[in-house]
Amino acid sequence: MNANNPTATSCCECCKEIPLDAALTPEGVEYVEHFCGLECYQRFQVRAKAENKTDADPNTCGSLLSG
Repeated sequence: MNANNPTATSCCECCKEIPLDAALTPEGVEYVEHFCGLECYQRFQVRAKAENKTDADPNTCGSLLSG
């Protein structure tokens, strides 16, 4: 976020500065993400889904399952 403009923030995906009142914002208990538009939000979802699949793979390093 631009320190000189408290009414703006940066898009979580592309870092473009956007006004807070125009930000698409999915909220959770511990975080808030802002997106400049639907395209950046969809790219974020695809990337997050891919990362979650990697984390859920029992064959990855750090898995709680041991063979």
